[in-house]
Amino acid sequence: MGKYGYARVSTSRQQTDNQVTDLLREGVPETQIVTETVSGATAWKSRPALKKLVRRLQAGDTLTVVKLDRLGRNALDVLTLIDVLKKREISVRILNLGIDTAGAGGKLFLLLLAGFAEFERNIIRERVLSGLETAKAKGIRLGRKPTLTEENIAQARRLKAQGLSAREVAKLLHVSKMTAWRAMNS
Repeated sequence: MGKYGYARVSTSRQQTDNQVTDLLREGVPETQIVTETVSGATAWKSRPALKKLVRRLQAGDTLTVVKLDRLGRNALDVLTLIDVLKKREISVRILNLGIDTAGAGGKLFLLLLAGFAEFERNIIRERVLSGLETAKAKGIRLGRKPTLTEENIAQARRLKAQGLSAREVAKLLHVSKMTAWRAMNS
C-alpha cells in the first residue's frame, strides 16, 4: 500500500515546488513523487511521466495530487483516469478538496464528476452540430474534396456511352477504377 504523488505544471516558467512540499507534508515519500511539465489540456495517456506512474501503481496504492486540475482540465479525461485506477483498486486523493476516492465522499465525488463529464460531452456535441448546421447554411460543402470535377464526371459518362470500361476511363482521368466507375454510373 504505497503512497505516490503527482505534481504538474503547464510551462517551464512554473515550478512544482509548492505541490511537492504539500505532497511531502501529506506523507508521500520524496522518491514516490513524480513531476512533469505539460499542459493540463493534454490527455493523461499523452503525459509520459503520469502514464509511467499509472503503470507502476498497484492495488492498494494511493495517488495523491494537490488539486484536481493537476490530473487534467478535461472532466472526461480525468474521470477516465480515475476510473482506470479505481478498477485496479488504486485510490486517488485530492488534497485541496479533501477527497479520497476510497471513501463514501470520494464515491459521491466520482458520481458528480461523471455528471460533469457527460455534461461536457453534450456541450461539445452541441457545438459541433451547431457548427455543422452553420456551415451547411452558408453553403460550405463538408467532407473530403471531390476527386473529380463536374466536367470530369460528364466526360466519364460520355466515355462509358462510347463503350469504354471503368479501367480505361480511370487511366484517362488519372483516378482509381472505383472512382471512374462511380462517375460513370452517377
